[in-house]
Amino acid sequence: MRLKRVGMGLVGAGFLADKFAACYRQDPRVKLVAVSSRTEAHARSFAEKHGIKVWYTDYEEMLRRDDIDAINVCVPNFLHYPVTVSAAEHGKHVLCTKPLAVSTDQAEKMVRACRRANVKFMYGENWLYTPAAERIREIIREGGLGRILAIEAREQHSGTHSPYALKREYCGGGVLIHMAVHPIGFIMHMINKPVRRVYAELGNLLHNIEVEDYAVLLMRFEGGESGIAQSNYITKGGMQDRIEIYGSQGMAFINLTHENPIRIYSDVGYSYVVEKASMSKGWTSPVIDENYQYGFCNMVSHFVTCILEDKKLLSTGEFGRDVLRVVFAGYESNRKKIAVVP
Repeated sequence: MRLKRVGMGLVGAGFLADKFAACYRQDPRVKLVAVSSRTEAHARSFAEKHGIKVWYTDYEEMLRRDDIDAINVCVPNFLHYPVTVSAAEHGKHVLCTKPLAVSTDQAEKMVRACRRANVKFMYGENWLYTPAAERIREIIREGGLGRILAIEAREQHSGTHSPYALKREYCGGGVLIHMAVHPIGFIMHMINKPVRRVYAELGNLLHNIEVEDYAVLLMRFEGGESGIAQSNYITKGGMQDRIEIYGSQGMAFINLTHENPIRIYSDVGYSYVVEKASMSKGWTSPVIDENYQYGFCNMVSHFVTCILEDKKLLSTGEFGRDVLRVVFAGYESNRKKIAVVP
């Protein structure tokens, strides 16, 4: 018997969980049942903000609830693996944010656990669900760009707010695994062929941290296509998410973060321009609705639809695992200074 409404549980009560909860609250097919955070004050305040009646400090206890059908994993990278496996063992569908895990071994075990439990396992790559991505997919399928030859994409800003992202044991690495997974996943999805070679250059150009603050990764695909992904913590002026697609009969430029109809000049500034922007005086272009523009609401809507209608996910756990294989091939390539087969 198919569900008519999805009971959702959130593991984590931080920045990303807030975005997901805001999107779920717009969907009448979802009931936000409970939230879990190891910090009691965070769990309580998050529940109050989003009208959630129950909160926990132990996600294992929350997972035992029969009225929770699915889990959204919004915790630091090193916790993705235990939370996902436990959720699957409790029979819950899982949406896990990027990157899937901090090792390919963990990612494979997560995929197997969800497969054994026969639950949906979604890799939360929000770039694939942006309105821009949905439109460019239509144009590519129509043949508007001809054969896709190369894609260059980047995500970059001035540095992370998360202390977990600065430690290899918690994040798995630096900007390559923390940020470049977005452009890598987008490129792999759009070209949709096996990656045959990976070459990467990583380093620390500005910040004295134990993980890299700069990464450039080159992929060559089975048909000869090329993909270049770049990420760094050295970019001022707010988040930059940009994509260039080159085809045999056309090209496309996409700016996910700084293209909108509003231009503002202010002598005094205002509260929020775009993620990671450090100032709002002078000329700025404020984001209108990040949750929609960056694909979060479309992504969770797709997750819910696939659960209720038993449809195939656009971005599966297997895809997230394959992205991670490319990421770690990049780390190996940088160490050895050679191209690596993922």
